[in-house]
Amino acid sequence: MLERIVPNLAVVELSRSIEFYRRVLEFEVVFIIDKDKDAVEDPERGVFAMIARDGQNLMLQTCESLKEELPIFEGRNPTPGGTIYFRGIDPQTIARRVESDVILKGPFRQWYGMRELYLRDPDGHIVCVGIEEDSADE
Repeated sequence: MLERIVPNLAVVELSRSIEFYRRVLEFEVVFIIDKDKDAVEDPERGVFAMIARDGQNLMLQTCESLKEELPIFEGRNPTPGGTIYFRGIDPQTIARRVESDVILKGPFRQWYGMRELYLRDPDGHIVCVGIEEDSADE
């Protein structure tokens, strides 16, 4: 039985990515791990982090750390390969928190009734937040 799906995003600088997800999407840090596999408090020393919001988890791992685990990542940096969709986060609220150059599209109403916003995280990953139109903050 599938318990949950937890994306693991490749990042260049862990502290920068943690700051983005905390400030913009209000994630909390669950833990940070350094290159020696020890738990640390300082994101600057980390190579891996688990962050969470509303019972949902997201993992962030530096490219260098991923290359050590999986050689297929050698010579690769983060590139968007799709989007990560966060349903239940008001796009208007997020749009007020970010610089305009982070926003790719929106907020706007999708044809299927969701109010959405597309933005880019510091590593180029495409994040979409959406909420049902009747729940949206106009």
